[in-house]
Amino acid sequence: MAAVLVPVAATGCSAAPTSIRNPPPVVVSRPADGVSLRQLGFTNGPVDVVFLPAQATITRRVDQVNVTTAFGPAAEGATVQAFLRRTLQTDIWKVDADSPGALLFANQGFSAAFTISDDLWALTIRRKPA
Repeated sequence: MAAVLVPVAATGCSAAPTSIRNPPPVVVSRPADGVSLRQLGFTNGPVDVVFLPAQATITRRVDQVNVTTAFGPAAEGATVQAFLRRTLQTDIWKVDADSPGALLFANQGFSAAFTISDDLWALTIRRKPA
């Protein structure tokens, strides 16, 4: 019987997991004056835990598996940044830097940057490499 168990045990140890373990679900509170990225039509990234002001204008978008970006007019930039600053949930995100016109935040799976230029604001969220 020992001869049978050794090959089985060795086989079991050599196989790598084929799926990535997802973190446990987090209860998220949608701000009363906000909409989720999912509600804005995004399908990739942390679409249920990042919110923008309900009145924000999205002028362009990138919605890919590895990166999600929303663009809007510069005139709304300070309002969007203040909204993000107020609504990023600290049990989900860690703010790494916050200055006028720029905000960096991250969690275990994603890193994000919000910036304002003379022409536009942009929120980019990148999936961290596995």
